[in-house]
Amino acid sequence: MKARKIVVFVVILIVIGLMFAVGSISYSSGVSYGEANAEEIRKNKIISVDSLIETPKKYVAAAFTINERSPIKVKSSGRVIPGKIINISSEVQGVLESGISLKKGSKFKKGDLLFKLRDTDIKLMLAAKKSAYLSLIAQNLPDIATDFSQEFDKWNNFFNGINVDQPLDDFPSFNTTREKNFIISRNILAEYLSIKSDEFKLSKYFQFAPFTGSIVESYTDKGAIVNPGSPVIQIMRSDELEIEIPIPLKYMDNIKLGTKVNLFDNSKTFSGKIIRKGDFINANTQNVPVYVQPDNATSIFYGMYLEALLEFKDTEDVVKIPRKALYDNQKLYIINKNDSTLKSISVDIRSSDDQFVYVTNLEDSVLFVSKPVINAKENTKVTPVIQ
Repeated sequence: MKARKIVVFVVILIVIGLMFAVGSISYSSGVSYGEANAEEIRKNKIISVDSLIETPKKYVAAAFTINERSPIKVKSSGRVIPGKIINISSEVQGVLESGISLKKGSKFKKGDLLFKLRDTDIKLMLAAKKSAYLSLIAQNLPDIATDFSQEFDKWNNFFNGINVDQPLDDFPSFNTTREKNFIISRNILAEYLSIKSDEFKLSKYFQFAPFTGSIVESYTDKGAIVNPGSPVIQIMRSDELEIEIPIPLKYMDNIKLGTKVNLFDNSKTFSGKIIRKGDFINANTQNVPVYVQPDNATSIFYGMYLEALLEFKDTEDVVKIPRKALYDNQKLYIINKNDSTLKSISVDIRSSDDQFVYVTNLEDSVLFVSKPVINAKENTKVTPVIQ
């Protein structure tokens, strides 16, 4: 009985030893395999997890482009400029005495005195020259009465009509060559022309408004001494305003003088017509300036920017795109037909209304995103829903 227990005990020990040996060998083999194949095991786990997660599809509203014939409409914008804007400078020297307030924005009417220069000195000098001229004629009147008795009344009346404070009358005409030689030899004509020159110079001390308008810039003020050529004010004509509109060169043949133009400023609408177009182009934009005269300039002011819509009788192919489909003003997402990814393009907008824009640089059957997409970006894969 005792020997039997010993045999059982020994067998149990052998079985335990075998199990320990097998476990040790299996653990070592597993560790070695794991170290050698760790990357592959990791990839298999990732693939296994990813296969359980399905990427949600991004649906977008889409439509195909269709080119249709439509009247040519060109939308542009331009700045209001005056028909006339000039700098007025002094032609003589003197102390400035203004006729109106020489401040920016001051208004005036045609013929109003804008400013004058102190003219006391030249008036006195001119009066002295006329007094000397009277003396010169008085010295020669006896000879005229003797040698040209028939012409005496003419020259006597001219002499009596001279007033040192008034401009000289017209110079008497010559009836004979002998009379002409006599008058010229006595310097009567030369002195007359010299006085008329000073009278003309005196008129330059007064500057009258050449048109109705207002002062844009003022470079000096009352009491200042101005020199010949010195700018005094800049004035503009307020009753003749124009809008300079840049138009693409390709449409210049469609533009005719007198063509009606619709003008917009926020909620206000104006109308006008083309009065001239430039024969030169802007090197940077390749546009040609067109000048529009508004029919009513009451609510339009120099420096304003206005939107302009020109519509011509000729037609062209355009694609109608919903305004809400655009982003950054003139960019549009189209959908690549091969892999359904988004691509951003710039469109050439020719005109627009409240709901649509009309573009000219798209072909037919281009699939585009017709409604805004949240978090849209290039190469995003989408599922188009045709509308």
